[in-house]
Parts: sequence; C-alpha cells; structure tokens
Amino acid sequence: MTTLVPAVPQKLQEWAQIHEPVFTPAAVPYGRQISFVRDIIPEILSSSPAEYERLWEGTMVISEHMSTSLRLPVFQIELVDGTQFTMRYNFHDWKVSVSSLHPVEADFMGLFDPSKEIHPVYCEGFPEELVFDSYTKNKCQFTFELRSGFHHLFTFFWIFAHQVLGK
Repeated sequence: MTTLVPAVPQKLQEWAQIHEPVFTPAAVPYGRQISFVRDIIPEILSSSPAEYERLWEGTMVISEHMSTSLRLPVFQIELVDGTQFTMRYNFHDWKVSVSSLHPVEADFMGLFDPSKEIHPVYCEGFPEELVFDSYTKNKCQFTFELRSGFHHLFTFFWIFAHQVLGK
C-alpha cells in the first residue's frame, strides 16, 4: 500500500469532491465511507444542530493512502474538549487512534482487543506520531482496529458518546 500525504489538511467534503473516483466497483464503498464519516459520526457525537454542523464542517482529511487502486482519506475529527479521532478504512478494517486530555473510561464490550498493539505500518496514511499504544497501556492515547464495515465503528462512537460524553 502506498501512502500519499496532502500538503495541508482539507475539509472532508472538499477533499471528497476533488478525489471522487470514476465509476468502478470500488466507487460505491468509497462513497459510503465518505458519507458515513461525514454525516453519521457527527450525528452520534453531537447533542445539538450547531454541534453537528461544527463537527460536519470540521471533519478533516489529514493524509491519504491507497487501497484497491483508490486514493482514500485518513480522517480526523476533533471535539470541543480537544479529543481527536484519527481513522482510516481500507475496505478490510478500520484503524482508529484516540487522543484525549482525560482517560477514556468506557466498556467497549469486546469491539476491539484493548491490549493489542497496532504497528504503524498497518495504519496506512497515519502520521507516525498519531499511532499510539493499546487502550490497556494508555487510556488517554490509544490505537485500535475494528472489523470491516460500518457497524463496529458506529458502535464505538455510540459507546463513546454515551459512556464518555454522557449524551
């Protein structure tokens, strides 16, 4: 896999419009990935229309990687309290890094292995400084892997919103 890095972070919507692939079988899951991160995750994390709009507008592409011959984004979402989520999807799995000023205390109900270390080579497109230890080792900054698809990522953010943010 090749890592491509944009010169400066871009808003997700702008990046997606510039990099929309020509129609191929992979174009459909590409579009689902973009709309899920752009539309659904801000909805889960927000508690008001204004907060949703801020998260929707503030979802950034900080880097890129290639998978199945498509240029794909490395997303970053930042909450008002400074908590950052960096993630990428390569149609096989999600890699997610969380960076928070406070320990993230939640029962993630087996969504990911809390003690598994993720090597930076498997976080295609991530700046190396955004690949952290396991959740077990550091509850303020951790990186984990989720299975393919959107259900597990949705569930992670749902748990985070309800158990950490108190939504």
